[in-house]
Amino acid sequence: MSAPTKRSRSSSRTTDVLYVTAGDPRRRTGGNIYARHMIAALRRDGIGARTLALDARSARSLRDQRARVAIVDTIATNLAAPRLRALRTRGTRVIALVLMSQGAQVLARRADRTVVPSVTLARELVAAGISRASISVIAPGKNASTPSSGKSAGRVLCVANWSPAKGIHTLVSAIASVPGATLDLVGDADGAYAARVRRLLVRHGLASRVRVHGNLGGAALERRYRSATAFVLPSVRESYGMALASALAYGLPSIACDIPATREVAGDAALLVAPGRVGPLADALRSLTQDRQLRDRLRSRALRRARSFPTWRRSETAFVRLVRAELAR
Repeated sequence: MSAPTKRSRSSSRTTDVLYVTAGDPRRRTGGNIYARHMIAALRRDGIGARTLALDARSARSLRDQRARVAIVDTIATNLAAPRLRALRTRGTRVIALVLMSQGAQVLARRADRTVVPSVTLARELVAAGISRASISVIAPGKNASTPSSGKSAGRVLCVANWSPAKGIHTLVSAIASVPGATLDLVGDADGAYAARVRRLLVRHGLASRVRVHGNLGGAALERRYRSATAFVLPSVRESYGMALASALAYGLPSIACDIPATREVAGDAALLVAPGRVGPLADALRSLTQDRQLRDRLRSRALRRARSFPTWRRSETAFVRLVRAELAR
């Protein structure tokens, strides 16, 4: 677990590693899960690491921090980027932890080294003029998992925090046209977009077929994966797709949007559909829920594909090695 988060205080002592983020690092997102694994690995390896969560009031304190290495998350780009020159001038090595496209180029240009979770993001940065030699691809690890039982033929699972880019509205409209299918939605569901999705649920009369679980983790999330028949990630934008990788590890026949990151994760182990379109997604859902042989083929492909994913131990080891190299400079 992460050490208590520091907010607005500067530090007079020099730490090995300062992890710079924004918002609530305890929130369950793919990026936060990745960062927690890596920071915990540094500490287990004897590297001192503390977290600084920036907000508008505390951002100025970043230039006064003392650290040999600063790992800066893309979620903090707007607040941190203007202050990184001052850190580097004092000798702090800056690692950009690029876990999403937004802010990636700005942050990578101000860093000594960049870590990305996918080849897809690395290619985006290279296309924008970032040196490939400065970029390291360290994919998220996989958790140990027991394959899904998949006993209920039409039980569909989606694990994603609700936002327009995650395409929950598209999935809801698609499931409405697949008779007999039920949908479990796992993820944060707050704000104006969530209200829009809930109105869709009412409009389509889906109260008895769609269950909104909110944010789940641990055993509760594992139960959802193991009881599902199929998995859908309707995101139109992803940097990796950790939930899709988890679904494949559970042997779930899966559907995802045909975008670079999900192609990288899924290979031939999922049905890929046009992003943001209800019709193709509904057609794929009908195929999965009605065709047992298709589900069996995709289940075998999913388990085979998941065997190629790194464990968290392997990914953490690569990250620790990279940070130690920066500390030695």
